[in-house]
Amino acid sequence: MTAAVVPDWLTEVVRPKPVAPPWPEMIRAALAICVPLAASLALGKGNIGVLPAMGAILGTMADTGGPYLSRVKRVATAAVFGGAAGLAIGSVTHGHGWLAVVALIAVAGISGVLSSLGDIGSITGLQLLVYTALGDGPIGALRPVWHTAAGFLVGVIWALILILPGWLRSPYGKEQRDVAAVYTALAAELRAVGTDGFTARRWALTGALNTAYDELLTARSNATGRNPRTAGLATVLNASHPMIEAATEISLAGHPPPPLIIDTVARLGDAVAQQAPPPMIPPPWDTSPAMLTLRDAMAGAARALARDWSPEDQSRSGFRERLHVSGGFRTRLAQLTDHVMDEFGGGRLSRIFTLRLMACMGVAALVIEVLPLQRSYWVLLTVAIVFKPDYGSVFARALQRGLGTVAGAVAGAVLLVLVHGLWLLFPFAVLAALLPYGRSRNYGLLATFLTPLVVVLIDLLAPAGWRLAEDRLVDTLIGCAIVLLVGFAPWPMSWYAHLPREFARAAQDVCEYMQEALSAPEGAGAGLGAGAGAGLGAGAGAGLGAGGGADGSGTVDVARPPVRSRMRRSTYRALADLRIEFQRTMSEPPSISRRAAAWWPAVVALEQVMEAVTATALAVSRGARVPAAGVAMLAAALRAVSEAAATGAAPTSPPELPDDDMLKPVTEAVRALLGVLGSGPRLVGDGFEPGGSI
Repeated sequence: MTAAVVPDWLTEVVRPKPVAPPWPEMIRAALAICVPLAASLALGKGNIGVLPAMGAILGTMADTGGPYLSRVKRVATAAVFGGAAGLAIGSVTHGHGWLAVVALIAVAGISGVLSSLGDIGSITGLQLLVYTALGDGPIGALRPVWHTAAGFLVGVIWALILILPGWLRSPYGKEQRDVAAVYTALAAELRAVGTDGFTARRWALTGALNTAYDELLTARSNATGRNPRTAGLATVLNASHPMIEAATEISLAGHPPPPLIIDTVARLGDAVAQQAPPPMIPPPWDTSPAMLTLRDAMAGAARALARDWSPEDQSRSGFRERLHVSGGFRTRLAQLTDHVMDEFGGGRLSRIFTLRLMACMGVAALVIEVLPLQRSYWVLLTVAIVFKPDYGSVFARALQRGLGTVAGAVAGAVLLVLVHGLWLLFPFAVLAALLPYGRSRNYGLLATFLTPLVVVLIDLLAPAGWRLAEDRLVDTLIGCAIVLLVGFAPWPMSWYAHLPREFARAAQDVCEYMQEALSAPEGAGAGLGAGAGAGLGAGAGAGLGAGGGADGSGTVDVARPPVRSRMRRSTYRALADLRIEFQRTMSEPPSISRRAAAWWPAVVALEQVMEAVTATALAVSRGARVPAAGVAMLAAALRAVSEAAATGAAPTSPPELPDDDMLKPVTEAVRALLGVLGSGPRLVGDGFEPGGSI
């Protein structure tokens, strides 16, 4: 008879993900971290290599792959505005008691806000908080302060230089090549229509599509927030679904498109691979429904590829448009505040997370002021890393880091006792090389490899012997306890993931905002008449009276934004909450994160719908008209999407969509969303779960 010694839930939390060792990243990490240290040890001054080695650790941990310029932007931003700024703040407040406590709480708040700005903001916020905490230790005692920041940045620059060989060998990311391969395979399938090779080409297309999604989902799971590049690639990949469906209809007829059309599809793939502008899409060449569908789908893919239609550029363009406000000073100030909150204001989950982070850092700062801890800054460091600002799983991370730190502290104590001088380079190289491997597998495994590195580096600055590892272990356990008791236990909403429920709510909010935004221009004298407001719920237009004002009096109340503005802000906040819930779920144990990963293409597609609605609403506000019947069709489709997410069942049949030219951007975005939801088992079964939680 066998007995379960370890509970299943604990086994799942600590189990590493199965991944292949990333050998290029491992070699680069060893060189980045060990070369500065080797140079300083060879000169007999090991302490001067500590700061460059720490900078190299940041350069290694912040680099998650992709095109070279994107990697430079990510690492440099995290280093300058995160690591270097944090070291400067920590050094200035070092030894100032309660002033340092106030500074840490303020930095925690800034870090939480930065996390809502996407992938780069999240990693920058984390490094800002981590290195501010480090500045409370021996590093903060170094003077002058600018020497500390400069030595740190030297290590970051060295890590960036080591990326160059990989960029010269392959200037574009693997995800980009895999997405381009989908369009290349689609062109090959269209050429094979009516031949014996069509089935084989269809299988090749299916394989290319699965590979592209798997690669994008892997890249997204390694990111600490929303990345515009991967989101753009997901948008382009989602745009291929209508083309694939059209190719299936064409194959049933047995007549392939003209060679020019097939070549254009192949050139769409070339545009993805080379980051080039999309080719010109030919006008309709056939009146059959399948060919017209293919042509519209090609136009949608070209629009997704165009630089002014990417999520990042379109949002920025729309933001610039909305900044042009008019009226008196109070009106302009209220409208400007409204627009800024649309772009940079987080949702409810973001604000709650920031408060939790500030509370944890405040309690940790109070603890180190009261308790006689030898290495008190490690309590702050533990809280910052365990509750790191990417909304991840607090409980799983605390448990994994606690277990990993125990093993790492023991290893660090052994190194400090047995290994000295240049001999330190050998275990250092092994541990540094294992950092990328541990990061890709398990947070606890990463802590196991990172802990002895930090222990030895700190000991080079302020020698303390093997007791340094013991102090780190005690402080880490205190930090984990603070996170669990202050940041996790009092907040039941953080105990479970609610991704399907958040998706359903966001889809419904987008639907309601679309109905409002694509109706008659806001402020028109008649308000929302029966014709212009067709399809709007009773509550959607309740704030617009006969006079067109927000309060029904014929004038706009500056203190109370108009209905459309309030709905837009509410919708953006719902989408922000959805992104946060997705990011938090991706940091859960594999049994949950695997299912959550399947939602990402749908999340990106829903954001694209909102961007298309916002762009079309600008035209409507300037006098353009869209058919109410078409808006009602799109609203019905979005309601079906919301219901599917809430109930756990994919849409039973594709809803009818309008063919109006003014609504075409929104229609194409909704069609791509429906294509993602109906593309197979990625969201049906494993991804959707009745009851609104994962």
